[in-house]
Amino acid sequence: MSSLLDYGLIRTAAVEQVVAPIASHLCHLVLMCDNVEEPEQFSQLERAAQAVAKATENMATVASRQIRETEDEVLYMEMSSLLESVTVSGQHVLLAAQKLNIQPSLTEHREELITATQNVFLGIVKVLLVDDDATVRRVIAAADQVLERLSELGSSSDIKSLLKSFQVFSQALLLLNSLTVERANSLQDPRQTKQLLNSLETLTRCISMLHTAMCTTIKHPTSEQAQVAKRYILDKVQSTVSDIMITLKSECHSESLGPCGYYTGRRNSLLQLLTNSSTSSISGSGFDSIVRDLVFHCMVVANSSRREFQQRVVGHCRHILQFWSDIKGILKFSEDPDDSEQSLKKTCTLLMQQIQMLDEALMITVLYQVLDTFPTASSTAEELLSVTRQILDAHSSTDMDLNFIQPLVEDFISSTDRIIQVANFVSAVAVDAKSLENVENSRAFLTRLRAQISPLSLELADNSVQTVQKLHEVCQKWEEETSQLQDVLGDVMDVREFTSVAINEIANERYGCDAAYREQSYKLFNEHATHLICHMRLVIQSVKRHLDRSDNPIYRNGLLVLLKQVQSSQTKVGESVKDMLSGSSLNVEVYSTFSDNVSMAIQHFKVLRQGLDGQQHPHLLSPLRERARQPEVSPVKDICEPYLDYMRRGSHVPVLEVMERVSQTEHEEDHSDEETIEAELTHKYDRDDLKIPAVSAGPRLIHKSFEFDLLPLLYEVVTVTKGKDVTALNQACTGVLELSNCYAQAAKEALAIVDAVDHQTLESFRAELVSLTPLLVQTAQETAMSSVMSTDSIYKYSTQFSDLINNTRKVLLPVAGAWYHAVYNELQGNLPTIPSSVTQQLNEVMTLCADLVQFLTSSDLTAQSDGQETFSMLHNKLNKAQNNTRYLVEFAASLEGQVDQLEGPCILWGLSIQTLLNSLDKILGTSTAMNQLAPQKQLSMLSENSLRIQEAARLTSLNCKSAYKSKQLTGYQDELKTLTEAYLKAAEELDIMPSVMQLAKSEIFQRNLLIKIRVLSGHLSKANQDYDTALRNIVSIAYLAAEHFRENNTDDAEQKFENAVQTLFDNVKLATKRVEDSLNYIRDPRARSNLRSINDHLSFQISDIISRAKLMVETHYICDTLSLDVQIQCWSAKAHYVVEEIRKQDGIHQEAKEQIRAGLQGRTPDNVGEVLATIPPRVKEVEFPSDTTMTCWQRGNAESIDAAEANMNLESVSKYGPGNMEKDGGVGSGAYKEASGLTYTSLFLKQESDSWDPKDNRIVQVTRKMADTICYMTQYLKKKGPIPNKEAFVTAAKDVISNCQSVTQFIRVITNHCLDKQCTVELSLIVEQILTITNQLNIISRSEDLD
Repeated sequence: MSSLLDYGLIRTAAVEQVVAPIASHLCHLVLMCDNVEEPEQFSQLERAAQAVAKATENMATVASRQIRETEDEVLYMEMSSLLESVTVSGQHVLLAAQKLNIQPSLTEHREELITATQNVFLGIVKVLLVDDDATVRRVIAAADQVLERLSELGSSSDIKSLLKSFQVFSQALLLLNSLTVERANSLQDPRQTKQLLNSLETLTRCISMLHTAMCTTIKHPTSEQAQVAKRYILDKVQSTVSDIMITLKSECHSESLGPCGYYTGRRNSLLQLLTNSSTSSISGSGFDSIVRDLVFHCMVVANSSRREFQQRVVGHCRHILQFWSDIKGILKFSEDPDDSEQSLKKTCTLLMQQIQMLDEALMITVLYQVLDTFPTASSTAEELLSVTRQILDAHSSTDMDLNFIQPLVEDFISSTDRIIQVANFVSAVAVDAKSLENVENSRAFLTRLRAQISPLSLELADNSVQTVQKLHEVCQKWEEETSQLQDVLGDVMDVREFTSVAINEIANERYGCDAAYREQSYKLFNEHATHLICHMRLVIQSVKRHLDRSDNPIYRNGLLVLLKQVQSSQTKVGESVKDMLSGSSLNVEVYSTFSDNVSMAIQHFKVLRQGLDGQQHPHLLSPLRERARQPEVSPVKDICEPYLDYMRRGSHVPVLEVMERVSQTEHEEDHSDEETIEAELTHKYDRDDLKIPAVSAGPRLIHKSFEFDLLPLLYEVVTVTKGKDVTALNQACTGVLELSNCYAQAAKEALAIVDAVDHQTLESFRAELVSLTPLLVQTAQETAMSSVMSTDSIYKYSTQFSDLINNTRKVLLPVAGAWYHAVYNELQGNLPTIPSSVTQQLNEVMTLCADLVQFLTSSDLTAQSDGQETFSMLHNKLNKAQNNTRYLVEFAASLEGQVDQLEGPCILWGLSIQTLLNSLDKILGTSTAMNQLAPQKQLSMLSENSLRIQEAARLTSLNCKSAYKSKQLTGYQDELKTLTEAYLKAAEELDIMPSVMQLAKSEIFQRNLLIKIRVLSGHLSKANQDYDTALRNIVSIAYLAAEHFRENNTDDAEQKFENAVQTLFDNVKLATKRVEDSLNYIRDPRARSNLRSINDHLSFQISDIISRAKLMVETHYICDTLSLDVQIQCWSAKAHYVVEEIRKQDGIHQEAKEQIRAGLQGRTPDNVGEVLATIPPRVKEVEFPSDTTMTCWQRGNAESIDAAEANMNLESVSKYGPGNMEKDGGVGSGAYKEASGLTYTSLFLKQESDSWDPKDNRIVQVTRKMADTICYMTQYLKKKGPIPNKEAFVTAAKDVISNCQSVTQFIRVITNHCLDKQCTVELSLIVEQILTITNQLNIISRSEDLD
C-alpha cells in the first residue's frame, strides 16, 4: 500500500505540501456527499469556494507572469494550455457551491461540486508537475553543458587552450552543482537525494585528477600511462554526470521495509504527532500527508470489504477528515494563541479517539477478509491440483485437449490475486519488523508464482503435458506458500479476535441454514453449510498454530483438550450435513439432529475461545490431559473442499460420495474422549445451555413443535394464538392480510402473460386464497379470545394457507423471472434500513419505463396486435407498476429485518414490470417471437435486424429526391446505430445475477430499439412503397391462410399464395437477369461491383422472405413479424436503389429500364414482345449478352460479398432458392447461380486453391485454410461436419475474419505496386468489400458470443 509518492507522480516536498491537503479535502468532500444525513453542511461551502476561485485565478496570474519571462519553450507551451482550464475550473467550483447553497439536499449539485473540485485538483497538480519538469530540464541542460565542455577540455592540445577550456568547464560544473544541490534538497525520496549528493561529491574529487591527467598528456603525449589516466578520468566524469541525469529523470520509489507495516507506521506517526499537539509541531510535520496516506489506505481496504464493514470504515474516515479540517482551520484562522492551543488540544484528543476506533474497525475488516478469502482459494487450488494430478497419472502418448481446465486456471489466478491483496492488507497492519518481513516474503513469492501462472494459461492451447506438469508444480508451491502465509498471519493477527469473528460467522451461517430449511432450498442450505464447516476448519487450524507457538506446557495441554472437543463437534456437524443432503431435497427427519449438533459445536467453540484466555481448562490432574498428549489415531478430515466443489459443479452426488468416505474414517475415532470431556466440563457450564438453538437471535417462536411446515408469519400466528396475545395476533393478522392481498394481486397480474394451463391454475389459487384468508383471520381471533376452543382449526387453516402461498409462488416465480431476483437481492442485502441508492434505482427504473411508454405513444405507431392491446391499457399497466413500486419501497422500509415477508411484494413488482413490457411487445407485434427466444437469441435477432434496417435506410437516403427526407433517414440511421451499440453494451454488462439497473437498461434499450426499428420501417415503407407492395400482398395472403386454416377455404388461400409467389418470382428473376446484363454499361468499377453485389442478393433475399411466408402457410403459425418486415424493407430499398442507379446510366434502352423497374415492383409488362422487338440490335446485344461476358472469378467474388448475410439465412431457403429460380427459368447462367452462397464460396475456394502451389506461399496457405473453414461451416448448417456446436461455429467465423485481414494486407501490397490503373481500382474495391463483410461478421459474432 502506498501513497502518491510511490507512483512517482510527486517527487518534491514542495509539491507534496500543496497536493496533500487538497487531496484530503477532496476525499472529505466525496465522503460527505455519500452521507445524506446532513445536507445542511453543504450550504456553508460558498465562502470556501470563493477562496478556491480566487486562489486558482492568482495561481494562473503568477504562472502567466512566469512563462512570459521564461525562455523554456516547452514550459511556455504546456503551461499556456493549462492556465485557462485551471481558472475556469475554479469558477465552476464557485458556481456548484452556490447551487448547493440554494438546494443543499440535491444529489446532482453535490456530484457537480465533486467533479469541479476534482478538475481543480487535477489542474493544480498538472501545473505543479509542469513546473517541476521545467526545473528538471534546467538541471539536465546544465549537465549537457558540462558534458559538452568536458569534450572540449579533452581535445585541448596545449596548456593555453587547456586553461581556457578548464575555466569554462569549471563554470559549467559550478552551475550544475548549485542546481543539483537545490534539486536534491527538494526531493522526497531520500535515496535519490543521496545518489545526487554522492555523484556531486565524486565530481568534486575528480577535478584535481582531471587537471593533472590533462597537463601530463599535453607535456608527455607519448606516455601510455598518461593516456590511460586521461581516458579513465574523462570516462569517470562523463559517467557521473550521466548518472545525475538518469537520477533526475527517474521516478520516486517505494520505501523499503521499515520497523512496522505501512498503515501501522502512519498511524503511530499520527498518534505521536497528536500526543505532542502544538501549533508549531503540527505545522511543519507533514501532518497533511500522513492523514491523507492513512485515509487512502483505509478506503482501499474498505473498497474490497463487505458492505457493513465498508460503511463503518468509511464513516470513521469521514470523521477523521472532519477533525483534520477543524485542526487546519484552527492553525489558520486562530487569533488568540491561548484559545487556539486549547481548541487544538481538544480536537487532537477527539481525533486520537477516532483513530483508535478506525484501528479497531480496520482490524476487524481485515480479519473478515482473511476469513472470506482463504477457504475459497484453497478449495480452488486443491481442485486444480487434483485435475492436473489425474491428467499426469492418465497420460498416454496421444495428445489431450486441455481447454477444459482453462476455467480452473482462471479461477486459480483470481484467487491468487485476492490472496495477494489480503496479504498486502495484513502486512500493512504488522506491528514489528519480523512479522512484516515474513508476510512480505510470502506475498512476494505468491506474486512471482502469479507471474508464472499467466504464461502457463496461454500454453494450455498447445495441449502439452509439460505445461500440465509445470502447472502441477506451481500448485504445489502455491499450497506450501499459502500454508506458510497462514502461519505468518498468526504473527500479525490476534488469534482471540480471529476466533471471536469466526464464531460470529459460524452463528450467522447457522441462521442461514435455518432460513434455507424453512424455504426448503437445497442449494442455499448447502452453501451456508459449506461456509459453516470451512469457518470451523479455519478456527481449528488457527488455534493449532497458536498451540505450537506456546511455551507453556500446562496451558498448551489444557487448550489441546478443548481443541479435540471442537474437532469432534465438527465431525458431527459434517455427518449431519451429509445426512441433510442425502437426497434430491433436504432431509426433514434429521434436521433436529443437525440443529442440535450445530448448537453444540457453537457452544464448544465458545468454550475454546474462553480457553484461549486460560479459562475452562480441565483440572491439572484430569485424565483428559493425559489423553490429550496421545497422538491422534485418525485426524479430522477436511470436508470443506467437497462442499465447495459441489457449489462449483452444481451436483450433489460427488459430494455425498466423498462425505461417505470421510465419515467412514471419522467413525473409527474413539468417542469416549468426547463423553469424558462432557463429564469433566459439567461443572463449567450447564448442560442445558448446549441445547440452545443457534437461531435464538431470530424470532423465538416455535422450534419443530409441529409435524407440518408453516410460513414464518403463520408460525407467529399460531404461537400468539396459543399464547392468547390478542394485540400481537392483530398485528400478525394484518401481515397475513397484506400477504394474501399481495399474492392475489400478483396472480391477477400474471393472468395476462401465462399460458392457458397456468391461467386456470392461478385463477383457482386466487379464488381459494380470497376465501381462505378471512376464515383464517376470524378463526385465529376467536381461538385467541376463547379459553375453550381447540387450536386444531388454526393449525389446519394455517397449513392450508402456507401450502396455498407456496404453490402460488411456484407458479409466479418463473413468470416474474429476473425482475424478482434482481429486486429481491437488492432489498434483502439492505434490510432493515433501505439506503437511498436502492430507492433511487427503483425510481430510475420507473422513469425509464415511463419514458419508454411516452416514446412509443409519440412515435405514431399503429398497434401490430389484433386490437386486444391498446395504448390506454398500456398506460394503466404503467400506473400499476408505479403504484407497486411505491408499495414495495414502503413495505420494505417497515419490515424491520423480516426478510421472509419480502418475497410477495417483490414478486408483485416484478410481475407488474413484466406485464408492462409484455403489453408493449404486443403493441409492437413482437411478443410471440421475443417470449420464445432466449436472451442471447433475442440479442442476435435484434442485432441482425438493426444491421439490415440501417443498410436499407442508407440506400433509401441515396434515392430520396428531397434533401430533408434524406437527412431525416440519415439521422434515423445514426440514432439506430448508437442505440444498437448501447443495447449491446448493456447486454455485455449483464451479470449472471444482474442488478435492477443492469436489467432495466438491457430491457428498456431492447424495447427502444424495437420501437426505433418499427418507426424507421414505416418511413422506409413510404419511401419504397412501389417496391414492397407485391411482397406485402404475399405476406398478407400468408397471414390470412395461417389465421383461418380451420375454415373450408384453406386450399383456395394456399393456391392463391402459390400463384402470387410464382408470378413474383418470374418477374423478379427476369428483372435481375436484365440488371446483370446491363452492368456492362456502367464504367465505374466501384459502382458496377456494388450493383452486381446488390442484384445477386435480391434473388437470395426474396427467396428467404417467401420461404418464411410459406412456413406460416404450412404451419399455420405466425411468429417474428418484425424480422420479416425488416427483410421486406431491406429488399425494397435495394430494389429501389438498383432501379434508380440503372435509370441514371446512359446507353441502356428506356424500355429495358422500364422492364427492370416493373419486374422489381412485381408487375408483368403487357407488351414484353413489342418492347423486345423495338430494341436496336446493338442495344439488344448489350442488354442480353452471353453468360461468358462475366468470368467465373468475377461471379465468385460477387457471390462472396454477401456470404456473411447469406450465412444467417441459409437454413430458411427451401423451394424458392436461387438454384430453383434458374432451373424454373431454364437459363444456365453459371455454376455459381445454382448453389447457395456459402456452399458455392467454399467449393470455389477449394477448387481454385488446390491448383496453387502452397510451398513458401503464406497467402495460398491462408486461402486453403479459409476454404476448409467455410466448408466446415457449410456442413454445420446441415448438421454435419467437425464443428460440434454454435460456439465453435462463431469461432470459425472469427478465424475467417482473421484470415481475410491477412489476404487484404497482401492485396494492398499488390495494389501499391500494380502498374495497371484499372486493375488497381478493381483490387482496391475488392479490399473494401472484404473489409465491409468482415465488419458485419464482427458485429454478428459479437452478439453471438453472449449466447
